Amino acid sequence: MSSRARRFARLLGILSIVIRDPGLTPSELASQARISERTLFRDLTQLRRLGYPVSYSDGYQLQESLGFDGGEAPHTLATVYRQQLTMLRGEVPAELAARVEADMETLAPAALASLLATVLQRRLDNPNR
Repeated sequence: MSSRARRFARLLGILSIVIRDPGLTPSELASQARISERTLFRDLTQLRRLGYPVSYSDGYQLQESLGFDGGEAPHTLATVYRQQLTMLRGEVPAELAARVEADMETLAPAALASLLATVLQRRLDNPNR
């Protein structure tokens, strides 16, 4: 895999951590991403260039800017999915992007069903959470 594709995969990993666990400090986020803080800062700069306004206020956050909190311009899952595929096409070689996109089309329905089942079970186990 090309170094550019590896970096893009790392960027998506960082994005996933920030969305899943907002409020992390630079050292915590770097640790979870298994990279140095210096690399983290470079990668955050690249994520911002790609259109993800990751901000730092009591930890790194992104959800408000994506509108997941009910803000002014909510993005649907489909919008986020399309945005990430567009980024993929722009960041990795075309042949690799096409293969990844085909795999995503195959795997996404099962992954979403699994996610839904997990979240539903969590809510059933802890209804007040």
